Amino acid sequence: MSNSASASTDTAPAEATPTVLVTDRAAREFEHIVEEKGLPRCTAMRLSVKGGGCSGFEYQIDLERNDADEFDIETLQHGVRVVIDMKSEFYMGGTTIDFNESIMERGFSFKNPHASGTCGCGSSFSI
Repeated sequence: MSNSASASTDTAPAEATPTVLVTDRAAREFEHIVEEKGLPRCTAMRLSVKGGGCSGFEYQIDLERNDADEFDIETLQHGVRVVIDMKSEFYMGGTTIDFNESIMERGFSFKNPHASGTCGCGSSFSI
């Protein structure tokens, strides 16, 4: 019997390289929301894309308390677990998620290099 099987169980899995980047500001706001709702600190930011919105696709950020499954990509960014399903990652790869707070706007923003158009609301896009 080969030692390669036992050697693989002794090492931790490699950290996935994030294809969707969450800025420090966005992570801090997410942590604030989790704390405000009284949820455990291990609650993840679940990112997804759904059909709909003004431009055809809509970004979603949800609070995820379950572990990621085999169809998810999970990364740790600025102390926040970020989980995205592989189908959504196809549409969001390369996207940067930030949090803006100004007189004119307050909320998460998405900068997606694959989006050919966006809606004025900033939460829907087309490819």
